[in-house]
Amino acid sequence: KRRTRSMTARAFAIGLELSFERLIVMRKLVFGLGAAQVVLTGIVIALAALGVGLPPTEAFVVGGALALSSTAFVIQLLNERGEFATLHGRAAFSILLFQDLAVVPLLVILPLLGAGDAGSIMLAMAIAVAKAIAALAVIVLIGRLLLRPLYKVIAQTRAQELFTAVTLLIVLGIGWATQTVGLSMALGAFLAGLLVSESEYRHQVEADIGPFRGILIGLFFMTVGMGIDIGLAFENLGWLTVIVVSLMVGKAVIAAGLAMLFGQSMIASIRAGALLCQGGEFAFVLFEIASSNSLLGHETSQMLILAIAFSMALTPPFTVLAGRLARRIDQRQSHSQSVPQELLGISDHVIVCGYGRFGRTICKL
Repeated sequence: KRRTRSMTARAFAIGLELSFERLIVMRKLVFGLGAAQVVLTGIVIALAALGVGLPPTEAFVVGGALALSSTAFVIQLLNERGEFATLHGRAAFSILLFQDLAVVPLLVILPLLGAGDAGSIMLAMAIAVAKAIAALAVIVLIGRLLLRPLYKVIAQTRAQELFTAVTLLIVLGIGWATQTVGLSMALGAFLAGLLVSESEYRHQVEADIGPFRGILIGLFFMTVGMGIDIGLAFENLGWLTVIVVSLMVGKAVIAAGLAMLFGQSMIASIRAGALLCQGGEFAFVLFEIASSNSLLGHETSQMLILAIAFSMALTPPFTVLAGRLARRIDQRQSHSQSVPQELLGISDHVIVCGYGRFGRTICKL
């Protein structure tokens, strides 16, 4: 439950930093690159699981869960390094956004796989998709009509506590609504952030949730550490090493290759691939559901949870190595061309030097 709350708070913060217009601009990366990464990575991991002797159902669960990366971890790294607005930061975030959306069908499919009825799975999927589309449309419509006047009335009272309380109520209310129709609470919190980001009170909300954000991120990583079985790790150190290395290198290579196919530079692709090399927090939830429905063995689930935790811990040094590789490539390419690779193929653009308060205002206008 603590892990779910921290993911929900992180999803709201992510939505607050975006807008619907920006999502429309990023649609090629989100629904193109993101979809390609989830599908291809899931297939490769599932085939590898079949190769080591797992049954097809378990291989499907493992492939779907390990194809996801950690949104909380990667966004935290990007924010700490000031790389959220870079090319590789946008590519990585676009993939993460689609991964969060891909969790929805996985959450629907897993409980139904235990029944083994293909017809019921397809029917449930169709119903879930219809409910999701209707719910999201209603939430967005009501939110756009009500949020701005509601915040305006509250701001006139000048009651700081009331402003914070209403923000929390909005997040929990929309999260509850999405969870009620079978979607994740994190997705509802993300939608709430998007809706609030379109109002003129966005910066006040960001200031209000600032203290909660750091606490909940710390709580999330603490729950990850509490889920590690050190004894099992020492007993299967060889297998665990193989799984972690294969997972991190394989996911990084696939993500980097796909990013280059979608027009990203080699440098940005390498950095984005390194950021997405770890397993994700939603995999913990998916493995718990699979274990409760007898779709995944307990020891297999624990080994994979260990692999995800260690891949998270190894991501920062892995990204440092990838950054050094990217800088070497950049230095070699700079000798052969006068224009930086990130600017090749770009036209009708504006370069803003500095992205502080005035730079943000200029870009927004």
